[in-house]
Amino acid sequence: MSATSPSAASSAAVLSEFEPTRGPVGLPPYETRVPEAMNNYNLPSNPVLITEKVQRLGEQFPTFANKSADDLEDLLRFEDLFQAHIDGLEQVQLMRTLEYELREENERLAEVNLSSEDELRRMRDNVAELQMFASSMTSRLYELVQEHLDLQKPYSPMLLLQRLRDEVKALDEQAEAVARGFMAKDEVIESSECEDFVRMYKQLRLRFHSSESRCRLADAAYRSGSLSGVPLSLDR
Repeated sequence: MSATSPSAASSAAVLSEFEPTRGPVGLPPYETRVPEAMNNYNLPSNPVLITEKVQRLGEQFPTFANKSADDLEDLLRFEDLFQAHIDGLEQVQLMRTLEYELREENERLAEVNLSSEDELRRMRDNVAELQMFASSMTSRLYELVQEHLDLQKPYSPMLLLQRLRDEVKALDEQAEAVARGFMAKDEVIESSECEDFVRMYKQLRLRFHSSESRCRLADAAYRSGSLSGVPLSLDR
């Protein structure tokens, strides 16, 4: 049986925790305390593997690679020493710096939000008032639109055309009534009466023919769908 040299024992203590384990490993729940000392390290017998592990340890864990076996045992044995070493790691310091900056930024944002609370509440009240005003204006708009539609009904093209037809018919009947009344007189008709009759009858027939012409044009335009531009006014 060959004796183990002190250097080999020291290397075994340093590298044994990186030896892959066999079979599934049950991980304990997360604790903030320092883990118990582990003395069941299995150092590989192949010197090449030992060299590779030492190189990997120096690349990935430089703070542990430079420590002796006694130092590593002290880190596992003393909680304060282990915590001080962990706190001195660059990654831990960077993480805590980022955590501090994040907390400071959150506090700043919280202060900004709290300082804007009164303004936001006032803006919300203004928005509620504007919404109520907009709702009342919308209701008034609907009322005005309905009033406008009601006012437009008597002046729709169809109703105006019907009124024009009624006017043409009334002028024709009025002219015929004047003519029948003049012809039904038994007494002697003076010349002045004849002149008055002719003037009145002529005016009535002129109005009749003018209205009849507009009625025909309007009726043709209404049937063709191009009623715009046709004079339908009943004023003379």
